[in-house]
Amino acid sequence: MTLLFRLSCLVLATFSLPSFAYPASAFPGFIEVGEKGKQIVALVRQAEHDAGFSGAVLAAERGRIISAVAVGISGKQTLDVTTLFELASCTKPFTAIAVMKLVEEGKLKLDDPIADYLPGIPENCSAITVRHLLQHTSGIPGTNSEGRGTELAKVLPKFLAGGPQSPPGEHHEYWNQGYALLSEVIARASGKSYTSYMRQAIFKPCKMESSRFNGDSRPRGVKVAIGVSTHGENRSALEHPYGEYGLQYRGMGGLVTNLVDLWRWDRTLASGKLLKPESYAEMTTPGPSGYGLGWRVHEEGGHSIHEHSGSVRGFLASLRRVPDTGSCLFILANSDDRKPFGIVKRACEDALAGRVAHLELPISLDSKLVDSLVGTYRDSAGRTLTVSREGATAAASINWHGPVSAGHLNQGEGDNLLFEMAGSKNEISVDRDPQGKVSALTIIDLEPPVKFFRH
Repeated sequence: MTLLFRLSCLVLATFSLPSFAYPASAFPGFIEVGEKGKQIVALVRQAEHDAGFSGAVLAAERGRIISAVAVGISGKQTLDVTTLFELASCTKPFTAIAVMKLVEEGKLKLDDPIADYLPGIPENCSAITVRHLLQHTSGIPGTNSEGRGTELAKVLPKFLAGGPQSPPGEHHEYWNQGYALLSEVIARASGKSYTSYMRQAIFKPCKMESSRFNGDSRPRGVKVAIGVSTHGENRSALEHPYGEYGLQYRGMGGLVTNLVDLWRWDRTLASGKLLKPESYAEMTTPGPSGYGLGWRVHEEGGHSIHEHSGSVRGFLASLRRVPDTGSCLFILANSDDRKPFGIVKRACEDALAGRVAHLELPISLDSKLVDSLVGTYRDSAGRTLTVSREGATAAASINWHGPVSAGHLNQGEGDNLLFEMAGSKNEISVDRDPQGKVSALTIIDLEPPVKFFRH
């Protein structure tokens, strides 16, 4: 019996924490079990060849890994399933778990005003609670993103400028800086720094031995991915994307981990040893716009899906859990190019769910069409859709007054286009003026459709 076979059997055995505590260096090079597992490994490898995907993917069902594979390179090294990647906004579920741990410890309550923990909260923000920050329902607009450094007193006036634009708790608007404030709530409620409490409350019980934060030193014997960026300099996963791990990024991003540690975390969470089941149930109860406490929650095929995505210079990530089937899908990429990432994400989700799965390679737009689309468009609410040329392709982004949807435009049916992002796509119709110039773009499969006029 080979060492690889014995280790694969160990990984695939019914979970108990001690049996999974072997060193990350002993993790098999890749795993493929059953038809689904083989298909997912094949899809990821095909995506490397056909779409330029570089990263690592783990899929599991019924609490057992069916596939774990890494493809691509990092600098001069090949990636493997123990290579460290940055999670970006996939850090948020971990921050939310830390808050729930403090709730279980009796050190805070979800419906406590944040002013109970953070000095200097202005009167017009006194109704904002811990729950509101977790749900992105504070009423603070997503555009309140200025402010950096480690001193709360200096960033609060910028973070909270203008106060809530809607009553707290009523409207969901994704606001990264809310999670920076949560990192301070965690620190003050626990009596430890945010990173120290995360290591104690999450990394240690989950045996996440290789996990780090931006700015930490590299663990011995573990590769660290170099992220390739389409809009900035390449960077190590451990390098600060924003200068330091201050309130411009802490809590909302910056966790650096690998497939091995994510799998340990998933199984510890599933066992009830990290959080009580009722705590996790509260986290995954959807609030406004389907966002729970650190998780996006929706129904699919009769199952509750809990997921989060992450994007930062050089890295993309996706965490997806389906607790009632014991399934999960983790995708980590050392490139911020959303096209190959989205192709892999859709194909692997389909394969894991038992749907017909294949790589949806984009159909390139005609070069003249790309040029005709380039420009800025605005809808009746003042939200902007920007189209720019990126090599031979049309890059597109929509600023929804806070959250930004970014991807590429590709050919759809007939004269329509597809706005393809990581893990989703929308159909767009094109309006032209009497001279044939593009005058408006309408996302027709939203309810109601949203029309953007050339600005």
